[in-house]
Amino acid sequence: MSDAILRLEGIGKAFAGIHAVRNVDLSVGGGRILGLIGQNGAGKSTLMNIIGGVVRPDTGTMAIDGAPYAPRDPGDAVAARIAFIHQELTLFTNLTVAENVFLGDLPSLRVGPLALIDRKRLAARARELLQEISLDIAPETPLERLSPGERQLVEIAKAIRLDARLIIFDEPTTSLTHRETERLFRLIGRLRERGTAMIYISHVLPDVMQLADDITVLRDGEKVAGGPVGDFDIPKAITMMVGVPSSGSIRRVSRAPVIASCSRPANSPRPASSATSASSCTPARFLACSG
Repeated sequence: MSDAILRLEGIGKAFAGIHAVRNVDLSVGGGRILGLIGQNGAGKSTLMNIIGGVVRPDTGTMAIDGAPYAPRDPGDAVAARIAFIHQELTLFTNLTVAENVFLGDLPSLRVGPLALIDRKRLAARARELLQEISLDIAPETPLERLSPGERQLVEIAKAIRLDARLIIFDEPTTSLTHRETERLFRLIGRLRERGTAMIYISHVLPDVMQLADDITVLRDGEKVAGGPVGDFDIPKAITMMVGVPSSGSIRRVSRAPVIASCSRPANSPRPASSATSASSCTPARFLACSG
């Protein structure tokens, strides 16, 4: 494995005496994707909040590129070039695409005593980023006109603008159509090629198996399995997630594009079951990609 961009060792966090995560180790290297899986309540959100500086761990250490990393707030995560693509996007529908991408760093010009937004430079810089993510829209387009998939690409453009070395995707395909999911996966592939480290969190196990280089499984706040994706198949992943053997005969998933075999119409939303909690699922319902 390449040198770790992010490394966690012995991370633990309790709330009111109840452990949300306990003694968790994980790492992800440049140009690699770590698939992080587990039931709802397994500790994934707490772990991501720790990485993002939302909460502080009670135990353990973190490092970025080998240097100690102890974020006090989300601003420290941004400064460390860590970006999050949440299921609920952090965008403003009343602003343009360009304004969303550069919010907090809008180019300005002086007109007498006033500092105004330099619209020409903003549009030019935004256009370059939109070309990079293959989103063919005008930078001046109001965000409210975009589809969920297009809005997600705008969120990724923000991460690229920040030169993120680590991008964390949290259930990114929940509201996407099949076609939008394909486009997202192609962009993730390009980010991998440019050396970006990524953590991909999803209940859609075929997607995780398709994208990830490595897998980490959490259950009840603890890491119960981890290793190269080739060491896992869907039955094993489900067994590790829920703690009981999965029923039925399910073959190993290859690294060939899983989305190509989905039977959903191209513009239909992904099924609601794709983000369903494992705690309320039979193992077969993790195979949401089959449509």
